[in-house]
Amino acid sequence: MRTPQSDNIESLFPVIVQQREYGESALNQELVQLVKELQSDYSIENQVSVDNITTVRGYQPKVALHDHCKDHIAWNRFLREIAEPSIAAYMAGHQRASGWPVAGTQYQIKASWAVLYPSGAYQAPHLHRDISCALVYYARVPVRPRPEGAITFINPHVESTFPAKKNWPYDKHYFPMDGTCLVFPGWLQHFAHPHFAHCEERLMFSIDIVFETPEE
Repeated sequence: MRTPQSDNIESLFPVIVQQREYGESALNQELVQLVKELQSDYSIENQVSVDNITTVRGYQPKVALHDHCKDHIAWNRFLREIAEPSIAAYMAGHQRASGWPVAGTQYQIKASWAVLYPSGAYQAPHLHRDISCALVYYARVPVRPRPEGAITFINPHVESTFPAKKNWPYDKHYFPMDGTCLVFPGWLQHFAHPHFAHCEERLMFSIDIVFETPEE
């Protein structure tokens, strides 16, 4: 047997997901109130009712939160205390694991929204196109039996669907609680399971992020 001059095996194109738990807080209640204020504003449409989107039932105000709520105290606290440090930590962790994004990369918020899920509402499978990463934050989550209310990521490798590859999971479930924050690649397909708490609602905030690499 001939010895190779070099030998290397690596995990190419890893899927990196960050999970942080911020727990229950007064800020979560302020964020719930923020969305309730938007819901009571009849000038703001419910995007679920007027557009073909992946949110099924529920309430999704048709506004970009980072523009519409830029002067709102709760929104700015959320950005400062949760979103911005979580995005920075994800970028740093991703860079250590894969070498990307490169040092000096900045980011911009491309889109931001909230979804209020009553009993039976859910998110159909989808991905976030043309963005670097997505952040989701759960301000209110009813305590329910699993898998109600879970967010599921689908393995992007087609080989995971082969029956013989049972040791390579097809998907991965995350079970959010009040204060759960997840950051993940925008191209990673995912969906949200419904919950069936008849007198409670789940509230999720989502931010789409675009990395801006430094000019050479």
